[in-house]
Amino acid sequence: MKNKFLTLLLSLGALALTNCSSDDNVTIDPTVITPPSTGGIVDVNVGGFNQPNRAYVDLSSGEQKNVSRNSWEIAVYNGSENRVYLNNSLLVSAAELEGITDITSVTESTNLTSPITLNALDQTFTPTTVTINTVAELMQGLPINYYQYGDLDAGISFTDSKEGELSDTAFEAISTTDSNNNVYILHLGNEVPTTNNGTLNTTGESRGFMKVRVLSDGNTYTIQYADLNNTTDFSEITVTKDSNYNLTGVSLTSGQIADVEPLSSNWDLDLGGVFSFYGLQGTLAAGLAYSDYTTHNTLGGVGLYIVDDVDDTTPSYTEFTYADINQSELVFNNRAVVGSGWRSVSFSTGEASVTENRYYIIEDTEGNFYKLRFTAVESENGERGYPQFQYDLLTE
Repeated sequence: MKNKFLTLLLSLGALALTNCSSDDNVTIDPTVITPPSTGGIVDVNVGGFNQPNRAYVDLSSGEQKNVSRNSWEIAVYNGSENRVYLNNSLLVSAAELEGITDITSVTESTNLTSPITLNALDQTFTPTTVTINTVAELMQGLPINYYQYGDLDAGISFTDSKEGELSDTAFEAISTTDSNNNVYILHLGNEVPTTNNGTLNTTGESRGFMKVRVLSDGNTYTIQYADLNNTTDFSEITVTKDSNYNLTGVSLTSGQIADVEPLSSNWDLDLGGVFSFYGLQGTLAAGLAYSDYTTHNTLGGVGLYIVDDVDDTTPSYTEFTYADINQSELVFNNRAVVGSGWRSVSFSTGEASVTENRYYIIEDTEGNFYKLRFTAVESENGERGYPQFQYDLLTE
């Protein structure tokens, strides 16, 4: 383990103080390594019936950071690759316009360089295909909903994958050669509702569309963006990579860099409330959105696996000890292991409850091991958006 729970004092000049006069220039600068949290009960503030927040939780400190999920649309990656992520908690989606690099030339009536045939569902949920020739036709199937266009077999998806790997983003890798970077049509997601209809209400009206083009020199990103039918000019935001963070959020609606994720070493779980991606529902491919969703910080090196206490051969949460950890089961390349599977929802009543006998083993960003189980889906008043979990440090 990288962090044993002890206090380490460096530069121990105190032992020599008896031989020093008051005029001696002695500097004592002990560096204290704070022991990791031994655990506790965490009430997560996702924000209630409309789940307006993303809540980033650091297990070793017990701290959480709450961020409005409508404060950004895209985020740029701060690692060695040049990548763009979408705000899936706001249902943002993006489609590349192959071979089109002039952002001022694009409007709704723009013809694609070649037709695209995509899978779709008709109004009776019957699978069909559509052939797209213009930006306007593409826009009809870009928003995330059950009728969203795509083709998983052909590798066409207008969302980032739920696993969150760098190679599976809606944006292709950003080239350091400007002429290789195409224009994208961005659906800005859906408003966060404010109406309380007595139950979960997370998806409001469409926030509209923009056109976006991202450039990079390997150390900075230049983001060009404009209203879709603006053919005269565009705005730019420049973002310099900061290796202390996985991602830097960008709000295109305000034209500002957004304060989103904590330092990459300072969070382990993202209880984002809402989570969207293009995938399979039964035999049908469609845009999907989930509530009460939880991911872990795979880009920051957090690993996690599920334990289902279903028989006598598996220790219960209370019985589980450090010796029971199976490090080979830790998942570092799929942020959605927890997902929405920590809770169950009744289709008849809409009532939610914690999935029984399920808990999780986590290796956090500092190498500490924790066991964690959810203890509530709702607040004491029965309102979704206030999950609670218990976690405990596992030590040798």
